[in-house]
Amino acid sequence: MSDTLRLALIGAGHLGGSFALALREAGEAIHICAYDANPAHAERLLARGGVDSIATSIADAVKAADLVMLATPVRSYRPIAQAMAPILAPGTIVTDLGSVKQTMEALAPLLPGALIVPAHPIAGSEHSGPDAARADLFENRLCILTPNAHTDTEALAAVEGLWQVAGADVIAMPAAVHDQIYAYVSHLPHYIAFIAASYFHAQGIVMTAEDTVLQQFLRISRSNPRMWTDVAIENRQALLPVLGTYIALLEHFATELRAGEPGDASDARAVAKAFLPRILAASLISSVSLYEQQSGSSLRPFGAGGMRDIVAPAAISPEADTEAMSHAASSLADTIDAILPRFRALEQHLGAEDEPALYAFISTMVEDAVLLNARRN
Repeated sequence: MSDTLRLALIGAGHLGGSFALALREAGEAIHICAYDANPAHAERLLARGGVDSIATSIADAVKAADLVMLATPVRSYRPIAQAMAPILAPGTIVTDLGSVKQTMEALAPLLPGALIVPAHPIAGSEHSGPDAARADLFENRLCILTPNAHTDTEALAAVEGLWQVAGADVIAMPAAVHDQIYAYVSHLPHYIAFIAASYFHAQGIVMTAEDTVLQQFLRISRSNPRMWTDVAIENRQALLPVLGTYIALLEHFATELRAGEPGDASDARAVAKAFLPRILAASLISSVSLYEQQSGSSLRPFGAGGMRDIVAPAAISPEADTEAMSHAASSLADTIDAILPRFRALEQHLGAEDEPALYAFISTMVEDAVLLNARRN
C-alpha cells in the first residue's frame, strides 16, 4: 500500500459524500477518486472539496485503489463487483456502508482476491445526494463492522481506523445478527413511516405547526425509495417474519378495541391523526420487546434517529391518550383495519420478491409523503 492511501468511492451521495468530507476534514493522507452513475453527483462532491478526482467508470475508479468504498444501494453491489473484478488488484480492501451486511459477505466469490470488510455506520437522514453530505455526520455515531472467520485482520484494522478518523464509535458483530437487529430498529420503522404518510395523505389529513410529534413521526417517510426497496429485498429473510409479527400485533390492537365499550361517534380523520401514530409506535415497541425476550439481548443501543422518531408518539401523555382512545375505540379499530391492507401489500410484494412492484409501491408512498409534507398549514 502506498504512503498516500488511494480510496475509490463508488457512490457520491449523502453517505459516501459525508465519509469523504469527514476524511478530508481530518487531514488524512488520502487520495479519493469518486465514481457515480450520476456524473453530476461526483462533480458536485469534487466542487465541495470532498474528492480529488472523478472517474468515468467503475474500472477507472478502482484500478489503482488500495481501498474501495461501496456507497450505493445494496442491490447494486453485485453488478459493481462484476465490473471491478477484472481490474481490482489482489489484496485491495473492499468495504461499504450499507444496512444489510450479508449482501456484502456474498460478494466474496465474485472478488476472490479482495479483502472484504462489511461496515454499517448508524447515521443518515431522509435527504439524499451530495448536497446533503456533511463532514460531521458520523461523529459519535455507532459504526458496526461484521467480520467473519475469513476476514483479514489488517484490512479490518484499516477500515476500523478510517471510521474512527470519521468520528464513529466502532463495534463488531456477526452479519446475520446485524441484519436481524436492523430489520427491527431501522428497516421496519421506515416502512411504517412510508405507509402512515401515504395513508394520511389519502385521508386528506393536514399537519399544522403544532403537530410537532406527528412531523417527527413522519420525517423518514420521504427517504430514498430506491435505497429502501433494495434494503427490503436484500434483507427479506429477516424482515418478513418481523413484518408478520407487526401485522399480527396491529390486528390484535383492532380486536381489543372492538371488544371494549362502543364509545362515542368520532370523526375518523381526527381519530387517525390523533391516535394512529401511537398505535403504530406501540406495536413497534411490542415487536422489539418480543425479540428482546426471545433473544435475551437489548436492542436499545442500536436504534438511531428513525427508530426514535417512530416510537416518539408512544411517549406523549400515555395515560391521557389511553383514556381518550377508549372513547373512540370503534373508530380507531376501523382506522387500523383501513391501514392494514397497506402492510399486507408490502408483505405480499416482499414475499414474492417482486422488486418492480415493491419499488413502485414504495415510490408512490414516498410521493404521497412529499405531498403531505407540502400540505402543511
